[in-house]
Amino acid sequence: MDCSVTMDISDGWKKAARIQQRPLIGRMRLCARWLKFALRSLKAGYFDFAWNAFRAELRLVWLTVRDIIPKGQKVECNICGWTGYDFYPNVGWGFNERSVYCPGCVCLDRYRSLAIILWARTEFFSPDTYVIEVAPARNFQKYCLEQKNKENYISFDIGRFAMEKGDLTQMRYGDNIADYFLCFHVLEHLEDDLRALSEIRRVLKLGGLAILQVPIDWDLAQTYEYPAPNPRDVGHVRRYGRDFADRISSHGFQVSIVTVADCVANSEIDQFRLSKEPVFFAKKVI
Repeated sequence: MDCSVTMDISDGWKKAARIQQRPLIGRMRLCARWLKFALRSLKAGYFDFAWNAFRAELRLVWLTVRDIIPKGQKVECNICGWTGYDFYPNVGWGFNERSVYCPGCVCLDRYRSLAIILWARTEFFSPDTYVIEVAPARNFQKYCLEQKNKENYISFDIGRFAMEKGDLTQMRYGDNIADYFLCFHVLEHLEDDLRALSEIRRVLKLGGLAILQVPIDWDLAQTYEYPAPNPRDVGHVRRYGRDFADRISSHGFQVSIVTVADCVANSEIDQFRLSKEPVFFAKKVI
């Protein structure tokens, strides 16, 4: 399989089947999540985080009321088709984002972007390609299964939502079996990320593609390893710098970088509130 293929997205991602939207349940989940986070933050003495959660709750109430006004709909989710005045906040240990969560499917902006990039630059959603995903987001996993007709997709994680339990540094899968390996915002949580990259390379076919994203501090030339998981940085064990692509390529990958701005117009980036964070395509070449 040639993973460098570029598909025509004039209709692809727009015609893709949407998953079911449940905005009431989504709002309830977000409300409960932020309340729990606020209480945990107060207990830990992180009063700034608790304040962020309180403001998110207020914004949720305001946006819920605003969404009742039909003419107020300005944004749309390409995962579930929800439309509304604006997307909802995302707050947590070290981050405070204003307009990222879709209440219809509770997918973040980075997954809305990922869906478009995958349609634009890969055959990821073809039922004929074999995909492995680690630590899936619950509703993006549903979206993947929908597009692939529930064929040739498997997910694993040590936590919730995945189809199987598994460890990224010790995968049970055989060598050279996957066309695509999706690893989104996982490596920054692993003590041995280089072992994980070796395992990803092992399970990919020659020419197969690892699709990776981590939070990157572009002011850092070199990745910084925390002495212990940092509670004020989402429990990350490291802060990746501009050398992230080099860390990948040193494990037998040919690396290219794609952003959603390479795939759609600025007007669509605004309409769907897409994340411009880069996605790293790591092609197994040796």
